Amino acid sequence: MPFFIDPFNICADKITTEYDAVADSEQHKLSYQALLESEAYFRQLFELHHDVMLLIDYQSGIIVDANPAAAQFYGYPLESLRGMSVSRINAQQESEIHPIRKRAITGEQNIFTFEHRLANGSVRTVEAHISTVIDKGKSLFFSIIHDITERKLVENELRITTAAFESQESMVITDANSVILKINRAFTNTTGYTSEEVVGQTPNLLKSGRHDADFYREMWETLNRTGKWQGEIWDRRKNGEIYPKWLTITAVKDDDDVITHYVGLHLDITERKQAEEIINNMAYHDHLTRLPNRALFYDRLQQAMAQVHRNNSLMAVLMLDLDHFKLINDELGHEWGDQALVEVGNRLLQCIRATDTVARLGGDEFSIILVDVASEEVVCKMAEKIIAAIWQPFVLKGSQYKMGVSIGISLVSPDDQDMESCIKKADTAMYQAKESGRNCYRIYD
Repeated sequence: MPFFIDPFNICADKITTEYDAVADSEQHKLSYQALLESEAYFRQLFELHHDVMLLIDYQSGIIVDANPAAAQFYGYPLESLRGMSVSRINAQQESEIHPIRKRAITGEQNIFTFEHRLANGSVRTVEAHISTVIDKGKSLFFSIIHDITERKLVENELRITTAAFESQESMVITDANSVILKINRAFTNTTGYTSEEVVGQTPNLLKSGRHDADFYREMWETLNRTGKWQGEIWDRRKNGEIYPKWLTITAVKDDDDVITHYVGLHLDITERKQAEEIINNMAYHDHLTRLPNRALFYDRLQQAMAQVHRNNSLMAVLMLDLDHFKLINDELGHEWGDQALVEVGNRLLQCIRATDTVARLGGDEFSIILVDVASEEVVCKMAEKIIAAIWQPFVLKGSQYKMGVSIGISLVSPDDQDMESCIKKADTAMYQAKESGRNCYRIYD
């Protein structure tokens, strides 16, 4: 059979081949056009976007391209920014940047925080979103940069505020109606109340009952007038214990000067008050007998004389000196002499009323203030009672010893004005008692 070639088939094959070639060319054109359009779109985004954008050759550290937003942010002309070394805007050391660059290249991390220096020298904290791109066969960093300086400041302030809130001082936050919204751990440690127990309550649950309505009214008047109040206040813990604290209340206001919250700082001053009490006790009390000393005696005497003038009453000042006390010191030593003085102080306290005062003026000298006495006879009976109490035997170093006491008395009436004169009169009467044979009393006449 002869070989036959169909001309139509040949023609069809040729047409098909030519058509495919044309189609490939058209597809290429379309792809190329799409690429151009894509590049143009990217360029438009790059140029017009408000975010700071940089293309960086991470091998050389050169900024290949930057958008106008970058020029505006960094403060450099766009032409200067392009071609600039990125080290000029990095405010951090290369030793800090190097490990970050490695993580960005490997894709291990793509969001970083840097300190960037602007043209004017100021440093801003930025957050950079970095991805790697290929341009003309070269790998580049494409960085989108956001200024987060203010956000970081707010975060730092929040951390500081949080740290301050959880400080050693008790803190409570209330709304404008004094309803508790939040407390810190120190508040719980101080008061014993947990957050669940106090949130929704008012600070009234801490009231000790020691302050009257006038105290709180003055507190709130000051707070509303000045926006702040501070002072010493006594509160009650959950276990019922009443304790002193130094309270500072500050009003928080909005932009319209309207109070929205109150912040209370509570400082437990129990230890400070105890220290003050110890210091006060040392300043005004005899270290051996714990009786009032000469300074407190004069203060009490002044108050007693004011009461005499105010109430038109009568009082008495008694000056006491132990008889032959030096013999005990010489025979037994000062240690046993001190023990005897302590016992004398205790016996004197048992003789008087709670409203009266016994003081040790020094050595073996004591003094007593008897307030609001009915008559001279009552004072004489008190003196006799004291002499009998002191005459009771003292057991010292296993043996019994007796001591007498000489007492001088000065009666004080509303006509008496001079405190020193009253003391001198009692002192003079005491020496008269000694000259009369000791272990007795005399009234100044």
